[in-house]
Amino acid sequence: MAGFGVSDRSLILIVAAASMLVTVSVANRDWYYGGGGGGFNYTTHWPWGPRNDSHSLNRTNQPNKIIVGGSDHWHYGFNYSVWAFQNNPFYVSDVLVFKYDPPSKTPFHHSVYLLPNMWSYMTCDMSSAKLIANTTQGDGDGFEFVLKGWQPYYFACGESAGLHCREGRMKFFMAGFGVLDRSLILIVVAASMLVTVSVANRDWYNGRCGDNIIVGGSDHWRYGFNYSVWASQNRPLYVNDVLVFKYDPPSKSQFHHSVYLLPDMSSYLTCDLSRAKLIANTTQGDGEGFEFVLKKSQPYYLACGERGGLHCKDGGMKFFVNPVSIDCGHY
Repeated sequence: MAGFGVSDRSLILIVAAASMLVTVSVANRDWYYGGGGGGFNYTTHWPWGPRNDSHSLNRTNQPNKIIVGGSDHWHYGFNYSVWAFQNNPFYVSDVLVFKYDPPSKTPFHHSVYLLPNMWSYMTCDMSSAKLIANTTQGDGDGFEFVLKGWQPYYFACGESAGLHCREGRMKFFMAGFGVLDRSLILIVVAASMLVTVSVANRDWYNGRCGDNIIVGGSDHWRYGFNYSVWASQNRPLYVNDVLVFKYDPPSKSQFHHSVYLLPDMSSYLTCDLSRAKLIANTTQGDGEGFEFVLKKSQPYYLACGERGGLHCKDGGMKFFVNPVSIDCGHY
């Protein structure tokens, strides 16, 4: 997900952290079928429970056709953000099918627009949106939209000057994520998992800018602590916030730790440190700890690099953050 600034200082988009994304191995095809051999148990391990199911994970490499809204189709008053969340994952080449009655059958007209960015999605600003299905195209078998690329897609109904989007909840977003070398799937958190928070009230904001945040809190930086969960519970983070990594040096502990900055999501998911940058060695976490400033609104992938990545893979010592840009001088 990209880092988004706050255009008129009225909304903050809080980015879901790594723990809110679910990564699963599909190297073993039994995973798709809930089979043996250590396959992933879909029913018990998805944080949102089993899908209610307009499409299923019992798939091969063929794309799925997914009816938007399931049996509810595309209509005013249905929460499509929740629907999108409950029906993840979505894959590149999957087909979204929008079904809705044409004007000849109902006084309630619907359409489908593709919005250009998160800000227009959050505000239901249709001024730069692209009409992809008019009021007649949802009839019969419905309008089909193919998720062609690894990117976010922002959908909304554009009728009544955006009222259906704003008040009728006819909007959702997803990313058509591909499969990395057919070994990993990144499951997208849908719009319902993103939180928008008003910062018009300064009491909420509390003058927060450039805070020092101790990674892991009182647990500091150690093996066996889930830093993805910690990151999700400590949202939002802002540009200029400072992450403080505290850990004992080799002279005080036999368990050595470090901090690496990984280049991308693929290396983060696989704990591939081959292109990672060492930003804090095994001695720098002592005392007041190592400080890392979040200088830009961009993803930061952080992990411990010790024991060939074992601390990252098995020790829970990885997380990513995407700080929100905000002009502190205006508060």
